[in-house]
Amino acid sequence: MKINYRHRLFLYFFAVFTIFTVMVVAYQQMREREYKKEKLMENLDVYSQLIEKHGRKELLPSLLRITIMDKGGRVLYDNDADTTKGVLPNHFDRPEIAQASATGKGWSIRRSATLDKPLLYYARTTPDGYIRVALPYDYEAKEMLQPDKTFLAYVLVLFVISLVLLWFVARRFGYDMERLKAGIIAQQTAKAALKSEMTSAISHELRTPVSAIRGYTETLLDTDMPDEKRTLFIERTHASAVRLSELLRDISLLTKIEESDEAFNKEDIDIKGIIAKVQEEFDKQITSNSIKVSVNIPDGVKVSGNYTLIYSIFRNLTENAVKYAGKWITLQYNLVRGDDKFYYFEVCDSGQGVKAKDLDRIFERFYRGENSGRSREDGGSGLGLAIVRHAVLRHGGEISASDNPGGGLRISFSLQR
Repeated sequence: MKINYRHRLFLYFFAVFTIFTVMVVAYQQMREREYKKEKLMENLDVYSQLIEKHGRKELLPSLLRITIMDKGGRVLYDNDADTTKGVLPNHFDRPEIAQASATGKGWSIRRSATLDKPLLYYARTTPDGYIRVALPYDYEAKEMLQPDKTFLAYVLVLFVISLVLLWFVARRFGYDMERLKAGIIAQQTAKAALKSEMTSAISHELRTPVSAIRGYTETLLDTDMPDEKRTLFIERTHASAVRLSELLRDISLLTKIEESDEAFNKEDIDIKGIIAKVQEEFDKQITSNSIKVSVNIPDGVKVSGNYTLIYSIFRNLTENAVKYAGKWITLQYNLVRGDDKFYYFEVCDSGQGVKAKDLDRIFERFYRGENSGRSREDGGSGLGLAIVRHAVLRHGGEISASDNPGGGLRISFSLQR
């Protein structure tokens, strides 16, 4: 039978707590037993001293056996000698006598060879030999040496209460861990599904330019055609190769953004300097499409981030406007506001815009809406705005798309100062 997480957790807690409790109880019982033994030995020692100094046997317990021996262990007196037959054997080899001979005091619990019953013996040395006293090791004597049961009962009650509390803690913690585990599994499943979808989409997107390049080159190799048509096929082959190159570049960048924080170093980046370089890259397209560019950002506006990613944000937004917004439009870069942590930017165009139902999806990989101006035939990887979104999020900002009040598309986003 499979045990769920919270039950396993409770069993772990139970095992650890039980071992700890058993060790504490065992140590306490041992210490109390030693303490009671020492107290009993002290009483027996007092009895032996009374016998040695005063011989006051009438003051001693009636069940107390008294044995006096010389230094060689020969019995000189035993108050129970009348119960034996003949001379008592030498007692030097008795455990309590041997221990007393070595340390001055000794004790043992054993069956008496003389009386044939268990006794608790205590012996001590004297100038003339040994004095040994003994009590019957019966129920009363055993109880005297046993630890107090009150502490044990108290510990058992606490143990039961603690187990109940541990059960509730383990159940609560188990529920939390199971939810966390379910969340991680769901996240991993979603990530795997997204990766699978991404792989499928990439495969599909790669197939288009690769097929075009193969088709055009096979036709050029196998068919005689006029120079004008050959030039057209070469131009189309080149365009497909450019699209393939852009696709591979954007896939590589997007993968780096998603999989690694450490792959990108951060620095202070001048935004107007970035925009100037982007405009220089697209100068030919801007000029040929008669696009008016307006940069409404003060000098000295800097953000903290990775140069490659910040550049990719403004490059892809500019490329998106240049390719799809149309001709004779206005392209604006605006600083809306700033606070202690972020700058808030807008990149707007006055072109044909995007349909309202597509605004929430334009940041998806390879997504193309119904707008005829934004088609696969116009080139591009279909990953530009996805890269923009991931780059903004990687820098702790937010991004959204909306209709530009004057017509066209407006992309609003924030970057850390």
